[in-house]
Amino acid sequence: MFDCPCYQIFSGVGSQGCRVDSFPVQDHFDTDKYLGKWYEMKWYSEVYFDDSELFQDYTHEYIRKKGGNLTVLHTGRDPIYLVDCFKRQSTLYLTETPGKFMIDEKNQGNLSDFWVIMTDYSNYSVAYGCTTQQQDGTCLKARAWVFSRKTTLADDLSQEADDQLEKLCLNLTSFLVTRQTNDCTDDIKRSTARRAQLTIHLMCFTILGFLLQLTLLLP
Repeated sequence: MFDCPCYQIFSGVGSQGCRVDSFPVQDHFDTDKYLGKWYEMKWYSEVYFDDSELFQDYTHEYIRKKGGNLTVLHTGRDPIYLVDCFKRQSTLYLTETPGKFMIDEKNQGNLSDFWVIMTDYSNYSVAYGCTTQQQDGTCLKARAWVFSRKTTLADDLSQEADDQLEKLCLNLTSFLVTRQTNDCTDDIKRSTARRAQLTIHLMCFTILGFLLQLTLLLP
């Protein structure tokens, strides 16, 4: 989940193995294989959130743009503010290193790291970003996510993801689980259809109003 009130603070500082520049990304990363829809399984936070505040059914969908960069479509449910699913858009920018992206969340002009640490493309993915590094090269403010191609993740794959997260010097107890119980796809389609109908109705009323005014002006 990207929309949290503050970034997460890393506590395991000082270890040489925790330098951000020592964290490898997925070998021979293939962007095209990574495209498509991913379900968020859990995300890193050292700030407490009540379960009732967490996004539900949260997904990312990666779509290749003409210039090579990626559009990211986020859908999910915010139980505090929204009943229906929301839909937002971000951009992933390619860098010289495959698997290391820069993300502009909600296209607001603020770039931060989004690294694909590990993925098998068909089952799961571990992503990481450090927004603030300390002088010794370790991360002060980090973010991380575990994604799945399905709404669940097998135990053995979840363990593989956890192993990678520990290598990133992250506390596994600080991860919050994203519930996946009601996919937003149908809700988004219905919402889009309602907006299209509303637009058509407004256009019809506008045309009728114009014709009525024109009729009144005729001798």
